[in-house]
Amino acid sequence: MEYKRYEALLLDMDGTFLDFEASQKQAFIKAMGCHGYPAGEKEYGLYCRINHGLWEAFERGEIDKPTLLSTRFVRLFDALGIEGDGAAFEEEYQSLLGTGHDLMEDAWEVLEQLSAKYALYVVTNGVESTQRNRLRLSGIERFMTGIFISETIGYQKPQKEFFDYCFSHIKEDRGGLIIIGDSLTSDIQGGINAGIDTCWFNPAGERRPAGWLRKNGAFRPGFRDLEIRKLRELMELL
Repeated sequence: MEYKRYEALLLDMDGTFLDFEASQKQAFIKAMGCHGYPAGEKEYGLYCRINHGLWEAFERGEIDKPTLLSTRFVRLFDALGIEGDGAAFEEEYQSLLGTGHDLMEDAWEVLEQLSAKYALYVVTNGVESTQRNRLRLSGIERFMTGIFISETIGYQKPQKEFFDYCFSHIKEDRGGLIIIGDSLTSDIQGGINAGIDTCWFNPAGERRPAGWLRKNGAFRPGFRDLEIRKLRELMELL
């Protein structure tokens, strides 16, 4: 295997190092339960579909963050016939979400080893206060050289402007960077847009959509576009 010397790693958090699915579900059930709203698998699944669609629209630049946050529970309540204030409910949900800090398998050990060799930077789309609190509670903020969150930057992955901001605030050269994340449309497309190497964390072994790589230019001379199923594989690849 041909190795490349990296100086710094740009790390997605949710779904890569932090178990966002666990945190999201716990916050949803608690928030809904506080009001006596139904919070079974059906309701949670509906919320996830609504939320996912809004985040995709956000990543495409079609809506802004305030619209996303003020809309998702309004749409859910409408679909479920709940007479509640969806926008106000969002605040309760965010407060509970900010306490969720479950780690993905091997995350702590991998970050501990990587931090001894590379500068580590968080690159995440999310709410500033929520993400900061989760990183603090999980304890993994200690491994990070810097933290970049879309709400503060004003742009989000995969927008080039998000990465331009990051590059202007880190000392390592762009040629020595690689982004590691679980989202093809956010993390991997973002790395391609920014002109850096990428590593797709794909624990479920999903197949890339037909033609996705060529359509999005990931077969690029001089660039590496890697894929892993487990976080510990990073130690061998890097």
